[in-house]
Amino acid sequence: MTKKEARKIYNKKRQEVNYSDKLKWDDLILINFQTIDMPFLNAVFSFYPMEDRNEVDAFIITDYLHFRNPNLQICYPKMDIKEPNMEAVACHADTIFEANAINILEPLENEVVDPQDIDLVIIPMLVCDVKGNRVGYGKGYYDRYLSRCRDNCIKVGVSYFEPIDQVDDANEFDVPLNFCITPQKAYVF
Repeated sequence: MTKKEARKIYNKKRQEVNYSDKLKWDDLILINFQTIDMPFLNAVFSFYPMEDRNEVDAFIITDYLHFRNPNLQICYPKMDIKEPNMEAVACHADTIFEANAINILEPLENEVVDPQDIDLVIIPMLVCDVKGNRVGYGKGYYDRYLSRCRDNCIKVGVSYFEPIDQVDDANEFDVPLNFCITPQKAYVF
């Protein structure tokens, strides 16, 4: 299946997820995330889930990680749409988020964290394949960002759907996941 085909199918499937299933599946994703053996983390880069896209609730994962390490630095993306580029911005409990030009909520903070200092990235996605090749929204922001991270940075995709057999048009610029967390299982690649 190509990325374009997967986007069409899994965008539709995700929009059809009802609120009750979403809540249950988010909890199951957290439970499966907790089964991963994690090293000590200093800095995590996550995403602000978009309600209109029915994205996985990444906040329950960052809340869990913050509970384990109260000094954990949690970062959220700030995008430069013209470049296109994305940076990890350090956030705090009182950080204010505002919609950017493409309606993605971004922190108003400006403290950029070097990609080399990020230990784990929680990545929004639609689906991945059994090799960890992710299908996102097609703009390449995460692949460009992940290519700047350390080799041992842990890349975790979260999805409501099980991996497909193969992303036919995965290429050398795609940065594969280390893990995909679904309501059914934590996949290791």
